[in-house]
Amino acid sequence: MLWELYQQSRIRSANLNAESAARQTGDVRNALRELESRTDRQALTTMAIWALLSEKLGITEQELEDKINEIDLSDGKLDGKVHVDTSTCTSCNRKLSKRHQRCMYCGTVAGDTVGRL
Repeated sequence: MLWELYQQSRIRSANLNAESAARQTGDVRNALRELESRTDRQALTTMAIWALLSEKLGITEQELEDKINEIDLSDGKLDGKVHVDTSTCTSCNRKLSKRHQRCMYCGTVAGDTVGRL
């Protein structure tokens, strides 16, 4: 009988862990959908900006490519990435961009240990 109670407890614990994992998977799927949507919107915006610059100012694709390479090399590496210095939020421990004054996850003011919104 004690063995049966022990096994039931382990089964309940495993079920709770499985439910938690399923919730986390759903959260990750939702975050991925949001990221894909934002990326699509950003690509569309970038294409519109490029079309306007090209049409209105006569900027060539070579000039654009040269500027992209210049910005890419600003961190010393031609790797197709922009290096942004980051720090860690004191409240939720997520990475923060130096460009933002508040954590986009919890609202804590950068460098503040108390300042949530």
